[in-house]
Amino acid sequence: MVSLSTLRAQPNALNAFWEKKLGGGVNLSLFEQYWHKSNDILQEDITSQLKNISKAGFSTLRLPVAFDLFLQPNSSNLQPELLNKLSAIFEQCNHFHLNLILTYHYGKLTDSNIPGETDRISWIWKQIQNHFRGKGYGSLFFELYNEPTLSPDQWAKTAVTLVSYLRYEDDQRVYIIGGTNYNNIDELKNLPPIDDKKLLYTFHFYDPYIFTHQGASWTIDKTYITGLPYPYQKSKMPAKPKKTKGTSVERDYDKYPFEATKAYLSERIKSIADYCEAHNMPLICTETGVIDEAKLKYRKQYLADITSILHMNSIATVLWDYDQNFSIKKNETSVLKCLRKWLKTLR
Repeated sequence: MVSLSTLRAQPNALNAFWEKKLGGGVNLSLFEQYWHKSNDILQEDITSQLKNISKAGFSTLRLPVAFDLFLQPNSSNLQPELLNKLSAIFEQCNHFHLNLILTYHYGKLTDSNIPGETDRISWIWKQIQNHFRGKGYGSLFFELYNEPTLSPDQWAKTAVTLVSYLRYEDDQRVYIIGGTNYNNIDELKNLPPIDDKKLLYTFHFYDPYIFTHQGASWTIDKTYITGLPYPYQKSKMPAKPKKTKGTSVERDYDKYPFEATKAYLSERIKSIADYCEAHNMPLICTETGVIDEAKLKYRKQYLADITSILHMNSIATVLWDYDQNFSIKKNETSVLKCLRKWLKTLR
């Protein structure tokens, strides 16, 4: 691997290196689905998905895992079956020339349980880290905690602790860490750079949320307006429901003409790119996308715009997701066509 300390001395070199290294990425939803039985998930064969993801031109797979679903009874020890399954997936990713990001999903960290829960999460990661010791330092990455919700100060301290606990036992693995408030792009600026030379900093980007999550059943109180156009077109806008009055949905609707534009999205992304460049924080966006409830032509335009913007800022990007609610597999030929230029540039 190219020396990261050498790259740090060159403007934009770190981001450009990682964007080229990781290429275009996509999330595969399965192992984070805590509403299913762990044994059923472990029986799933994802070979065909991996093959098709590689064939489509992607170079990185992000695999979110609800590790707490795969614990042995009354302990924080991982089931051997999960470790064996992850090893098999890692080998398959190698076969299909895919990098692999393992991500801790659905953690239980709160401001009131930090010491004990941080130790428990560290122990879970140490088991994974020991299992993969010496393997895939250039192709296997650990994203330590997905979408934390702690207060900024508490999360900043906790992030340092997690990294230091794990780094003590492995000085080679690249870790990924992001800001609080669900890996919010603005909160990343409240996460002071950590003194570690093998870190990537992540954010999730779903602006404007009222568009990217329209019709989402899990946030229906915020996303019940559907049929929103992207980019904004006054003549195509659905009427504002009366029940939005005085709510956050009304505010989101009223801001939509300004936020549902490529110029606005570009400004948002460039702001974090400039900040992180100034602080030597190499960036990756591990989640961005738009729900398949949106009209296809608007989905395609959003995906084309957001991948273009992120590429202009040399930010490695992982789309959410391959074949679930934000599926790029649905209408695959049409959706991949709008992503082809981006993917070819990074291959």
